[in-house]
Amino acid sequence: MRDYKLEEDPVTKERTFKRFAPRKGDKIYQEFKKFHFYSDAYRPLKFACETIIEAYEDEISSLIAHEAHYLADKLCSEKSDLCEASTNHPELQERRAAGCKEE
Repeated sequence: MRDYKLEEDPVTKERTFKRFAPRKGDKIYQEFKKFHFYSDAYRPLKFACETIIEAYEDEISSLIAHEAHYLADKLCSEKSDLCEASTNHPELQERRAAGCKEE
């Protein structure tokens, strides 16, 4: 969350969070990570995320309980797009083979 800052459009006055830090794959990342930035600028984003989680806590818990059998796969592959498909993860395949159904 510290990679984002809150900006306000001077015309519309709309406030949005914008990423200012490079991602790990970016060329400048190695240089950027040498610097330490301390700022309270990320706090509004953290508060916004916490507020959303609190507001939907029951729904989130229900989804986790209902869909736990493939939650790791769904979060890793589909939602965050950070992982390869579960066919490349034997631990997820073992869970499915043990009787977990996939939707």
